Amino acid sequence: MIEIHNLLFQPLTFHLSGDVRGIHLGSRERKTIADDQLSDEIRAAADRGLVTIAVVPESTQPDPRVEPADGEHRSVPGDDNQAMARQRKRRQA
Repeated sequence: MIEIHNLLFQPLTFHLSGDVRGIHLGSRERKTIADDQLSDEIRAAADRGLVTIAVVPESTQPDPRVEPADGEHRSVPGDDNQAMARQRKRRQA
C-alpha cells in the first residue's frame, strides 16, 4: 500500500494509474492506494513537494468496509455527526 499525504492547505485531485478513477485529497489529508495505482502524475507532484509518498504495510490500515467494534467511532468522509453535535451545543447556549 502507498500512503499519499497532501502537504498543501488546498485540496488536490490526481488520476490513478490503470484506472478511470481518481483520488481526491482534502487539505492536509492522507489516503492509501494500492501499489499499482501510483501514477506518474502523483510521482511528479511528490517531486514538486506538493505531496509525500510513503510505503505503508497493508496490515496497519483499517478496512473502511468493516464496521468498528461497539463503542468505537471511526470518522468517515461525509460523516458530520461531530458538526451536528457542535451546532446543537451552540443552539443550547
